[in-house]
Formats: sequence, C-alpha cells, structure tokens
Amino acid sequence: MSPAELPEEGEFVIGRVSVVRNHGADVELLEYPGQKGFVHISEVASGWVKYIRDFIREGQMVVAKVTRVKPKRHIVDMSVRQVSGHRKQARIREWKNEQRATKLIELVASDAKLEPKVLLEEVSGPFRENYGTLYGAFEAAVVDTAIFTKAHKGKWLQPFLAVAEANITPPFVTIEGRLTLTSWAPDGVKQLTQALTAPQVQEEETTLEIASDGAPDYRIRVRAPDFKQAERELKQATDAVLNNFRTSDGEASFERL
Repeated sequence: MSPAELPEEGEFVIGRVSVVRNHGADVELLEYPGQKGFVHISEVASGWVKYIRDFIREGQMVVAKVTRVKPKRHIVDMSVRQVSGHRKQARIREWKNEQRATKLIELVASDAKLEPKVLLEEVSGPFRENYGTLYGAFEAAVVDTAIFTKAHKGKWLQPFLAVAEANITPPFVTIEGRLTLTSWAPDGVKQLTQALTAPQVQEEETTLEIASDGAPDYRIRVRAPDFKQAERELKQATDAVLNNFRTSDGEASFERL
C-alpha cells in the first residue's frame, strides 16, 4: 500500500470496528481496503470512559476524524469523540450514496456493453474533480442534462443519462434570469445598489445570487429544492428589483434564461 492510499490528517473516514480492547479499538477503514485505524479510549467519547464497550463494540460502523498519520508505518490514529452528530450523519449518507453510485455505474456499463471496472476507472477521476463525488455526477446529469451532455462524451453517455433519470431524484434545481438595468440619474449607482440588494429569500433551503453579467446586465440565479419553489422565489426577487428601480431616469427589464 502506498502513502497515497492512506487518509489525510483532518479527514473524516468511515470504518467498521474490528477489535475492541481495554485501551482502544481497531477500525477497518472501508474506503481504504486493507488499512486500519486506531481509536484510543480517550478519543472514544467525551468525558471519562470507564468501560469502553459501553461506547463502542465490534462490528459497529463509525465515523472518525483522522488525527495523525505515519505513512511509513501505515499508522492512522483517529478520534470518534471529535465527530459531531450532524457530521456523522452527513458522512454516512455520502458514503452510502457513493456505494449506490458505484452500483449505478455497473448498470450503465451493462447498458453500454462496457466492462464496469474499465468504465469506473474512466469516469471516477473527472466526476470527482467536477462534481465532488460519483453520486454528484448523477445528480448533475438530472439537474441540468444539457450542460452535462456538453461536458462529456463517450459510448456510456446516453446510458448514463437514462440510468440517472430512472434512479436519481434531484436534490435541488437551479434556474436563472437576466436583469437589464440602466439609469441616467445623478445617483444612478446608488439606485442600482439599492435595487440589486432589495430581494430577500422567502423560503427555507433556497439561495439567491445576483452578479454582474456585463453592464447593464445582471444575472440572477435561484437554487431551491424544486422548480415550483425556485420559480416563485425568482419572481419575488425580480419583482423586488424592478419595483425598487422604478424611476423616470432609467429603464429596467427581465428575461428568463
């Protein structure tokens, strides 16, 4: 095993407890086959731990933070107590999604008449670089098929899109529009600033971004859990800008992209 196949300090890893001793526990790192990590009893839980098995047991899946790595000796020290409940849930969800994505890649390979291992080696690097994870690539393909199609090519592309559409529910959608604002008033810059900062997000899990697209154009982008909510937020935001910008010394318009 090379040092490149070891986790990095500060990384949150998924593992399964293999051996529990009085002074700590050995953990098999599921994302690094053949590599184990060690959790000292002081890093099992917050506070004083009298009986380690009250907190950790063989076969238990854990999320741990890597606190020290000695590459030459392949020693990985870890902490379970330094992982918050929220971080643990998010990391396990990410790991399960990656397992699912790997299975979906096998479906794609079958439909494209390719070897699963060969296809996985071909796409895993670019996918992780561009989308963060394999699962993120499937989500991207569903959220904006046109952009995904332009970014990739290969015998696997159409089967990939079909598998993504059949198996992935998009977590968020992104829609955009273009505002064109022109002012000839002496305080035109102030009017523009007030108008562009007027919109406020109305619903949870929604983000709103307005950025220059080359004066006098401004791109407005809304990200929301579904299209209905996104469209509603976009309308409220553009109305806020246009209503705020109303002036006899300027022009304002909106175009949906």
